[in-house]
Amino acid sequence: MKTPILKSFAFFIPFMAALVLFFAAAGESFAGSLFMVSGFIRGLTGEHKAYVYIYSNESDYKNGIAAKSFIVFPENVKESKAQYRFLMPSGEYLIHVFEDKNGDKKLNRGGYFNSPSEPYGYYKRYRPFLNSPSFEKLKFKLTKEIKNANINLIKN
Repeated sequence: MKTPILKSFAFFIPFMAALVLFFAAAGESFAGSLFMVSGFIRGLTGEHKAYVYIYSNESDYKNGIAAKSFIVFPENVKESKAQYRFLMPSGEYLIHVFEDKNGDKKLNRGGYFNSPSEPYGYYKRYRPFLNSPSFEKLKFKLTKEIKNANINLIKN
């Protein structure tokens, strides 16, 4: 007679734990603490991986410490573009992308002004002029969902 109670109790504990986790996650998303950012990266060749880095401050941007990063694989590139999306809490961010043509997982530089030698781009419009852009110039404030965070790669 004790066996059915134990069996139902053994089911009840994991069920309740799952419910608590579900409502905790739902409460966070309902509170609006995370926002979706999505858009297209345009100008990709589809022959190489593209790296997407999201920075949250000037220091991390200068030191290459991304708050979030991911890879766009060549098979996801259609008609020279690929869609991307990610979730982040509200704050100020900079999105930087480059296509890694030589496969070394970093944006290579060279030439007279040490400019990038691989295609690169930012979420905010930027045209190079003898220096690297600052976080202040390229940051955007994330306070709601952004559906058209499109990035056009600059090719040197």
